[in-house]
Amino acid sequence: MFFLLNGGIAFVLILYFGTWLLSPKAIALIVQPYNANTINIQYEAHGEIYTGNHLRNEIPFSQKSISVHYFLFNPSSSRINSFMGLYAEPLGWWLVFLLASSMLLLMPNTVFSKGTKFQLQKRFPWISMDEYFPAPGNRSYKEERQSPPARKRKRHEGNKNTKT
Repeated sequence: MFFLLNGGIAFVLILYFGTWLLSPKAIALIVQPYNANTINIQYEAHGEIYTGNHLRNEIPFSQKSISVHYFLFNPSSSRINSFMGLYAEPLGWWLVFLLASSMLLLMPNTVFSKGTKFQLQKRFPWISMDEYFPAPGNRSYKEERQSPPARKRKRHEGNKNTKT
């Protein structure tokens, strides 16, 4: 389940990054107001002027223009052409999910009991799970694995200590 979920997310991220890398570029002008954490940009696409607001990641205050990628079908959606602009946020969210899912699904824990089965569905609820709980009074997993003579011996030893 861990590899299926994270492999699917990795595949979707590769498609997402590919669409941004193959999208057309434009040179955007950094316009007022000048803020410490964000930049306001204007760029031209298909003969129209579009504006955007992006985080100021490693862009010096002296820089007045920057390269951006925009979608052909939605030119108002743009990303700054840098690692921080294109890759950082989606990779950061995926790393948080990767860490949480690896702790829940790969390590022995008390959240999901051994033998829990996850089911992915096309309608709500999209993910459901069936947990395995041994019925009370049944033998434990360790006792089931013992050979029949070992179980008899254990029962016999338990009966020795009782007084009649």
